[in-house]
Amino acid sequence: MTFITLIGEKLAKKGTEFVYMGMGKACRGCKLKMVCSNLKKGRHYRITNVRDKHHDCALHEGGVRAVEIEEIPMVVNIPKDNATGSVVSFEPLSCKNRGCPNFLVCHPLINNKKYKIVKVLETVECPEGFHLKKVILDD
Repeated sequence: MTFITLIGEKLAKKGTEFVYMGMGKACRGCKLKMVCSNLKKGRHYRITNVRDKHHDCALHEGGVRAVEIEEIPMVVNIPKDNATGSVVSFEPLSCKNRGCPNFLVCHPLINNKKYKIVKVLETVECPEGFHLKKVILDD
């Protein structure tokens, strides 16, 4: 499904991926805030098309541009035992090994809530000894 939102001019390039982190303080009084903040906090998106419409912005240097975006599936690592159901309550692992190549997949920027497991992918080799599966989640 395609959505339209506004993004900083310097980021507005087809193929750019980003995580929506929520509305900034500078946005609260803006007349366009509902267009910029129409996304789900913590979700990953990809720009599929850049439109011509440009607006000034107090937050983004150079203003913002209208773009078409799509949600990117959430690929995360979860405990192997949790990958057997169709719904999982996602909570990041208690692992603190920030140097691990799996760290960002084990600690994605998503809300701690229930998600539907769309697909179970593969077993993950964990240097800390956690028994993990890589899955695709959807809310």
